Amino acid sequence: MQSLVIAFPSARAAACLVAGIPAAVRAAVQALAGDRGDGAACIFVTPEPWEPSAHCRAQWARLVPGAVCRTAQEGGQPQGGAPVLDGVALVLAAARIDMPAAPRGAAQPLAALRAAGAALLAATAKPGDGIVSRHLNRPVSQAISRQLLKIPGITPNHASVGTALLGLAMAACLLLGGESGLMAGALLFQAASIFDGVDGEIARATFQTSPRGAMIDSLIDAATNLAFIGGVTANLALAGHSGAAMAGAAGLVMLASGLAAIGMRSARQGGAFTFDAVKHHAARKPSRLMQWLTWLTMRDFFAALAAVLILCGLAPHALVGFAVCTALWLAYTLTVLGATRKAA
Repeated sequence: MQSLVIAFPSARAAACLVAGIPAAVRAAVQALAGDRGDGAACIFVTPEPWEPSAHCRAQWARLVPGAVCRTAQEGGQPQGGAPVLDGVALVLAAARIDMPAAPRGAAQPLAALRAAGAALLAATAKPGDGIVSRHLNRPVSQAISRQLLKIPGITPNHASVGTALLGLAMAACLLLGGESGLMAGALLFQAASIFDGVDGEIARATFQTSPRGAMIDSLIDAATNLAFIGGVTANLALAGHSGAAMAGAAGLVMLASGLAAIGMRSARQGGAFTFDAVKHHAARKPSRLMQWLTWLTMRDFFAALAAVLILCGLAPHALVGFAVCTALWLAYTLTVLGATRKAA
């Protein structure tokens, strides 16, 4: 296979991180059109000597393992007649940005690469995002992801650990008791709901999505949800709100039962382990009412509403309402799982 010559206007542009991946790597992936690059030789040309970082070489090995990627300074001399591709244009094409729309001036290449990174990160939003996630959580989580993706070698697992740590801090605050612990726990639950989007954004931006990652994300979500309800229930029980605590305990048992039933169905079906089976079933018969019911039962809405109610001093009422809504959700969940048993 003939060598591909990919030219960058500067070594800085070639090394520039575009949504967590060096521009030279994204250019190679785009030039090879998604192939593993078997038999290909990608030669990167810059006006000045360029020494790719260890991170850049690791990403070449991960994303185009069958290609030989080297710089002209490393002995990769272009063959006569080898096509010379514009590296910046390749990255913009991957981000679906037209070259004429890139900023003008001396800093054009770097500005264009930054625009490509922003476009690639914006594309990590999910079509199924809830109303709170779409308008609040996702803009904030993408701003966090934008900063984390400037760190070479950042992975979705790092973000998952961050979500888990927020969940642990939330549980600790709630179990310490008192109104201040209750409020701090509510705010940390909302923070965990926002930060929960970061691991998926990093995974999609850097081509690191996997069934295992989806499973870890789902398990952390479920554990955080259960810990929040359990923590609020314990907090109110310590404060003497026995009726609300009993309602919270009942809701906790129903939530855990429903999640366990969905999780077992997901495990039997194989593929990615998630707790989205009921949501996906509802999406098969779209209607305005079903869309709103789905949004109102999603974690992003639940976390934001819980934080608002607790900060307004309505935690006991929130737990009672939660128990009633969870009973309705569990009845619907079991109905859906029963109706789709043969399909599974």
